[in-house]
Amino acid sequence: MGADSWLADDLAGAYVIPGGYVLDPLGATTAMAEAARRAGAELRTGCAAARIVVQDGRVRAVATDAGVIETERAVVAAGPRTRFLLRTAGVDLPIAATRGWLLETTRAETPPPYAIEQALWPTQAEMGPLAGEPTLGELAAVAPDEPGLVSVLLGVHGAGQLRIGTSLSPSVREEPEDAGTPRRLAERAIRIAPHLRELRVVAAWSGRRSVTPDGRPVVGPVPGVDGLDVAAGFSSIGMITIPAACRRLAGELDPAFDPARFA
Repeated sequence: MGADSWLADDLAGAYVIPGGYVLDPLGATTAMAEAARRAGAELRTGCAAARIVVQDGRVRAVATDAGVIETERAVVAAGPRTRFLLRTAGVDLPIAATRGWLLETTRAETPPPYAIEQALWPTQAEMGPLAGEPTLGELAAVAPDEPGLVSVLLGVHGAGQLRIGTSLSPSVREEPEDAGTPRRLAERAIRIAPHLRELRVVAAWSGRRSVTPDGRPVVGPVPGVDGLDVAAGFSSIGMITIPAACRRLAGELDPAFDPARFA
């Protein structure tokens, strides 16, 4: 199967990005955690943070499942739970949660030699309605029509398995609210790459991402509380922007991501 044969014949057009690659989030996260450990960080798994303790306008400690950890600086990077933790410190930033789905198929006999991405993702102006907390009316809808955005992103993983995403819809709980999204992903993927039709789906799962109304993350000092930093709101681009976020927290500030813009 040639490279061009993966795409439907009646597509209006496409573009190629040389040097593109697929990043495995699990592997990258494990590698970064190991690098932090080697640099002297202490990693604690299965230990949830419950509260940021603030006295006289300054961070004093973090209350966790394993007890209170005294500290003069805390970085809240808790994804969808970020807003909850910030509120315990007396700060409220408009960080909401959205759900994204992925499908994984069996190995393709001849995997595509590139990642396939549909150029359909919201602009900053369009992000607001998708990234905010849903209204009561939206939450009450039993079968909402097109509850969010579905856009094809097809990548090859492992020994030739295909991973298909991605989606964006408001979320208020851990359990999926939009169970119809996997079907919509499959329909959109087959429309773009018809050869996917015969591949069996071996897994489908979803996760929650943190987002902001303007589509940009919040990274840096939290206004009003000395020693408190935040890194959240990355939506679906967290893995490719984390290095820059870490540099910002280390002192290379970028006002475009300053949390103070929501103060």
